[in-house]
Amino acid sequence: MWVKEINIVGVGGIESLVLKLDKNMNIVCGPNGIGKTTILESIAHIFLHGQTNILKRNAKSDSSEINAIVDVDGEEKRTKIQFSEFVPSKAAQFSGLYNLSEKLLSLKINRTFIYQPLNSVNKDTEKPRGSTWGEASQGLNLNDVKNWFVNRYLYSPHNTLTEEQLANYELAKSSFSALNDNFTFSRVDASTNEILINTPSGEIYYEYLSSGFKSTLSIIFGIIKEIEFRFVDPRMKAEEFDGVILIDEIELHLHPEWQSIIASALQKLFPNAQFICTTHSPHIIQAAEPNQIIAIESHDGRSAQRNLPSTEHGFKGWTIEEVLTDVMGMEALRTPAYKEKILSFEKAIDSEDYIEAKSSLEILESMIHPNNPMKKMLRFQLASIKGVEID
Repeated sequence: MWVKEINIVGVGGIESLVLKLDKNMNIVCGPNGIGKTTILESIAHIFLHGQTNILKRNAKSDSSEINAIVDVDGEEKRTKIQFSEFVPSKAAQFSGLYNLSEKLLSLKINRTFIYQPLNSVNKDTEKPRGSTWGEASQGLNLNDVKNWFVNRYLYSPHNTLTEEQLANYELAKSSFSALNDNFTFSRVDASTNEILINTPSGEIYYEYLSSGFKSTLSIIFGIIKEIEFRFVDPRMKAEEFDGVILIDEIELHLHPEWQSIIASALQKLFPNAQFICTTHSPHIIQAAEPNQIIAIESHDGRSAQRNLPSTEHGFKGWTIEEVLTDVMGMEALRTPAYKEKILSFEKAIDSEDYIEAKSSLEILESMIHPNNPMKKMLRFQLASIKGVEID
């Protein structure tokens, strides 16, 4: 199952927006307040059956409407949702493709990593159909991923796990190396139920991993355990999951080096899933494949999809600055202090005021990166007016 197209009218900050989606990976970018999260929530809510106060009518619209085309094993399913609620306390009634909600996984930004001692290991959570409807709007619970992993570790040697559960456990173990091959799963301590990881610095507790590492593991473990809990009869290997996975701010807590590989790592682990993610990271966009980027911009206060150049290799050869300006629509890459001083320098050059230009250059050189070739260019400009007589 995958979402082919969504048409959002009068929802949140979006007046009208039509998006055609990629079957594998979709990365939505744009400025704050442009409607990135609204896009994810609109997709999630087409699988909801019940009330929610998450989505609200656009202030300039009389009513809201979400139309979607979902491909289910080659057959197109269409759905339309309408509502008009605007007051925060009033909930809207939704009834979309709720019979397909098992194949919709929504991960929101509330991915927290507080220490969780496991005094005992609990059994699997039962997932009746009604709970997956609600999770379309509420998002997945990631607080139980540690319990799930320890449970599988304890039962894996005793021939009590099914073939699918064993495959999922092995997939989870391999995910410790998803971002860095130097990190691997070590063991679970029998006396404390604590997960231990092999690292270049030695064996450490799971909780001692960086926030970025734990953010990634919580996403991966959350997807695997949720697939296990939802698909019991028949069971499913997580790597075979062919549904939709929504991730808000996929780069959350990640260093830029890991931001550039997180999308491809997730696709490698779950090759049959459709990912729809939001991001503020140019590194994620830079590493993406062609046709995977959905850039949203504002036209006269209205959200619209930005026209991007279609190239064979996407933006892999672009600089971060080029991605920021030509994809993400960022206008200013320098600080106001720098722009003010470079303007003073240029005015001094134009008026052949050597003293003012030299003063501005001294400040600029202390601002610019030590190896920036722009320094040499500015010095040449200053030298060009050095012989001018100064009053």
